[in-house]
Amino acid sequence: MTGLPLRLRLHRAFLIALILGLWAPAKIVWELRIAHAQDRLRYQGVTLTRQLRDQLGQGLTIGVLSGMRSVVADFVWLEVTVAWENEEWFRMGGLINLCTALQPRSITFWDMGGWQLAWNASVAATKDLSLPNQLRREKASRFWIERGLAIYKRGIENNPENWRLWADTGSLYEQRLGDYRTAAYYFGEAAKRPNCPTFYERFPAIMYGYGDDDRASYEAWKALWERLTPAQRAEPRHESDRIEQEIKRLEQKLSIPKEKRVFPN
Repeated sequence: MTGLPLRLRLHRAFLIALILGLWAPAKIVWELRIAHAQDRLRYQGVTLTRQLRDQLGQGLTIGVLSGMRSVVADFVWLEVTVAWENEEWFRMGGLINLCTALQPRSITFWDMGGWQLAWNASVAATKDLSLPNQLRREKASRFWIERGLAIYKRGIENNPENWRLWADTGSLYEQRLGDYRTAAYYFGEAAKRPNCPTFYERFPAIMYGYGDDDRASYEAWKALWERLTPAQRAEPRHESDRIEQEIKRLEQKLSIPKEKRVFPN
């Protein structure tokens, strides 16, 4: 069998080269998109910016680029502990931001980071005798509470289905800011998330009670009772006896007409 004429062989080689030339750029773009999508799923789109590299330094940046992002974040967290022990609050805040940037899907960094700022740093500020007066100390304390709150809220943005960060934020509004209505909202959102402990479902009603909003508390208790199935009302973990007791107490306190009461007797 004779070979193909030179003209046909050249034509075929040209077609193959053309196909490869068109396919290679498309393949590169496709692979880059896949890599970007995978990175976004894992890190919520956080990239290694120049600022982040400057904060990490050369050695830790190499570790991140080598795929040891979680190890680097753990190492940075050790520095957070050192900063806390030395009461270097601003340094500690920067390190916490660095940890959460490296591992935005790690609940521990958001959880502990917000606590360090909103509790430890803010309480220390109230006792800081280097500040000239009590007003300045209270202002400094509020500054750190707000920084902790920002950590929790960014954590929720990165992990909206995690109940703990919603509950953390609710606790901060309750215990550090005395904003019971907002606390009720965050506790209610926590209760909607998977694996949230059952007792959080009662917290919104309790928070409204702390804020002396008996009507809102009553509506929350009543809504909770109506959501429970007969089987759930029989389970001790739902504390249906307490829910019933609170509804009856508030129906009497608010003078709810008997025909509109959940428990008329």
